[in-house]
Amino acid sequence: MEFYEPTPLLLATTGGNSTREWFVDRWNSVLDVLGDDQETLYVWALWVWTNAIYWLLAGTFAVMDLTEWPRFMRKYKNQPGMNEPLDWARFKQLVKTVLFNQVIVGMPTAWISFKVNEGGIAHPRDLPDAWTLVRDFTVCITLWEITFYYSHRLLHSSFLYRRVHKKHHEWTSPVALAAMYAHPFEYVLSDLLPVFAGPAVMRCHVATTAIWFAFVMVDTVLDHCGYHLPFLSSPESHDYHHLKFNQCYGLYGWMDWFHGTDTEFRKKQQFKRHHRIIGFQSARQLVPDGKDA
Repeated sequence: MEFYEPTPLLLATTGGNSTREWFVDRWNSVLDVLGDDQETLYVWALWVWTNAIYWLLAGTFAVMDLTEWPRFMRKYKNQPGMNEPLDWARFKQLVKTVLFNQVIVGMPTAWISFKVNEGGIAHPRDLPDAWTLVRDFTVCITLWEITFYYSHRLLHSSFLYRRVHKKHHEWTSPVALAAMYAHPFEYVLSDLLPVFAGPAVMRCHVATTAIWFAFVMVDTVLDHCGYHLPFLSSPESHDYHHLKFNQCYGLYGWMDWFHGTDTEFRKKQQFKRHHRIIGFQSARQLVPDGKDA
């Protein structure tokens, strides 16, 4: 295998920046095992990495939902009494559908996306600096919000909702595994392509893309998990979307605010709970059920 020497500038340390050097050394150790082939890293390694995070996190919630253990976690449920416990037959259908999407749909889509966008990406051993990472992440999040919002609203058109998106909305009280429970067309249009948009536009380094995919997977699973847990991001907005269908189409509320598609949500108790909880009280303890505005 041809030896590649990283760009000296990228390995240089300034002001005793030993932290970056440590990360560079660890990253190169990973590449010594996986190799430098771009297709292997961008398609197959990222596919394994992303879906492993999904199954680890969503699987943990699934165990909680199936066993109703530990009991003290029940107070954090967004919709108490729903999926308590999770029906075993529905759980098996979730697993079957998700595996189909990840393997039969997700693998080819990831490969096609790489082939379309492979030109101009950095060599795997040339790690980006902090500024580039922040810049790329900002673009990725912005494009994710915009492209997901419009693709999601399109799926709520009468034609596509009946034929495609209704499958995802079988879960009016979502569970974590339902994050990828969707018709294959929706899985590509609204789940994969909006996530791929940022890395494609910015020609993100594979390490940046790996961090981005991990962020997306954690955020998406938490949005569907059915629990509003302390110190983690609030799922109230998307949970409300599953409950009512016609509000809160976006991810972070930016596009919903711009288009006015969260006006009803803002009148509800769920909106008052829609923030990160600091402490161990539940959202319902902090904002009890009461009369909506």
